[in-house]
Amino acid sequence: MKALYAISTVAIIAACSGTPEVPEETLVIRDYVEVGELQTVDKVRTYNNDSWSYLSDYFVIYKSRNDEYLLEFRRVCRELRDSQLLTADRRSDHNAMYVGLDTLRGCRIGKMYPLTEAQAIELRHLGRAPGEGN
Repeated sequence: MKALYAISTVAIIAACSGTPEVPEETLVIRDYVEVGELQTVDKVRTYNNDSWSYLSDYFVIYKSRNDEYLLEFRRVCRELRDSQLLTADRRSDHNAMYVGLDTLRGCRIGKMYPLTEAQAIELRHLGRAPGEGN
């Protein structure tokens, strides 16, 4: 019985130590979404000149012609760190992106939140000291 307990304890410790730590900026953005009670949408209208701003390996701000959206990815998306080229992989509709179906630079979109201009500015500056960068 003691051997079973010891093996179980070692297995639990090993499993816990293998869990990747979520970066601080991602936790701050998740808190912002929760506290602000941001609502999700299933579809975003896309255009040829859309762009995005990197926030973390899990979040970007997607700017379409008239609107901005916070996109949350289902997994870590390191592909967005260095590249500013926008490659939205739209599977079923060339004029829209859908949650769970489409990707941005190969990263599957898990959630999309419409943002006001003030929210987009605030998200871009989360965790920065006043006067620190754009």
